[in-house]
Amino acid sequence: MKYRPSNSTEGEVFQERWCNQCIHDNFDPETGEGGCEILARTMAFSVDDPEYPEEWQEESGRPPRCTAFCGDTQAQRCPDTCDMFGGEGVDDA
Repeated sequence: MKYRPSNSTEGEVFQERWCNQCIHDNFDPETGEGGCEILARTMAFSVDDPEYPEEWQEESGRPPRCTAFCGDTQAQRCPDTCDMFGGEGVDDA
């Protein structure tokens, strides 16, 4: 079933998890080129429209996902941030 976030907060969480970690989201603000066509179509079309992307999917009992995703969904830690329990930077541990 096609997925559409129910509100802007849910959309931000989805984009942070999938879009911001994906090689398809390669928008260059200096040139204005690139970007993900899938993300653009989710903003431009209603979920009922045939142009709304099939790649954003929601299955019962599972979190929504982008089937075209190509990247890492695990957030990267800043190497300069101290470990919460060890008190040292990640690279120093």
